[in-house]
Amino acid sequence: MGFLGKLLGTNSRTVPEGGKVPELSTSIERSILGVLGSRAVPPMPGAAQRAFQLSTNPTAEARDFIEIIESDESLSARVVRIANSVYFDRGKKAQTIEESVIVIGLNELRCLLNATSLAEIFPSNHPFRTTLWTHDIAVALASKLLARRIMPGKEDLAFLGGLMHDIGKLAMLQRLGNDYMKVITKIQDEGCDFVIAEEGNFPFTHVEVGMLIAQRWKFDDTIKSVVLDHHKVPNTTPQTGVQLSAVVGLADTLCHALGIGHSPGFAKFQARHIEKAPAQMANLGIDHSEYKTLTADIQKSFEFERDLYLGKGK
Repeated sequence: MGFLGKLLGTNSRTVPEGGKVPELSTSIERSILGVLGSRAVPPMPGAAQRAFQLSTNPTAEARDFIEIIESDESLSARVVRIANSVYFDRGKKAQTIEESVIVIGLNELRCLLNATSLAEIFPSNHPFRTTLWTHDIAVALASKLLARRIMPGKEDLAFLGGLMHDIGKLAMLQRLGNDYMKVITKIQDEGCDFVIAEEGNFPFTHVEVGMLIAQRWKFDDTIKSVVLDHHKVPNTTPQTGVQLSAVVGLADTLCHALGIGHSPGFAKFQARHIEKAPAQMANLGIDHSEYKTLTADIQKSFEFERDLYLGKGK
């Protein structure tokens, strides 16, 4: 049993969809804050908190989003700029927030607000920050694509889950800087998973850090289960149904198999994920014969929308 299993005991099993996610133990929480610092988990800004809440509220209306956007001057300017970008070209320029929301659409706006809000919470000038964030965006887009097929109606929630799945890495890189690069070096040398490399260098992993963030920000158990379980292959049954963590986990594996968000020297790591993909696909009822088509669709989606979500949409 690994470090996470020892800390959470029997509760480290895969959490059933809709089930209660176990809280981190007091000892691991103290360990994280002792190494990363007492301010490792910043309070979520009010606008970001409302944006995340709206993303999981299927009854949210355009007016709700407009109020959030209008409360933030820089966000307002970005939304109008995005509405007038090549991605949403309608032949007529949007002049107001209301017009911009109509052009973008609520489903896409949910995703954009989440990505924009989260991108600014764990800032870092470290070169690897862009690499991690690029992968997070790719997994979010891939999760949304997979959910459209496997969990119709939950595409926006899947996007949020994909965006949040590795948030612990962003916090660790921000607080540990070059010390976290020891993890990257081990992965480059051995091709092992991040959790294994982190266990060899720190008394916790990005999964525990991500769980602490999710707890402090009061995310619901669906998103917490994604953070906790996306590295596992759950036993999907008719009783448990498809779990969001499994969808995000497959998206994560396929994006790694494509090498999206990889730094130089990740060939062994990439190869391991190519090998892992068939089992995860089968678990969700997808035949491995669809691998090439599925990865091509993910690559196409990422290439088309990457600048929009990476803050370069013009």
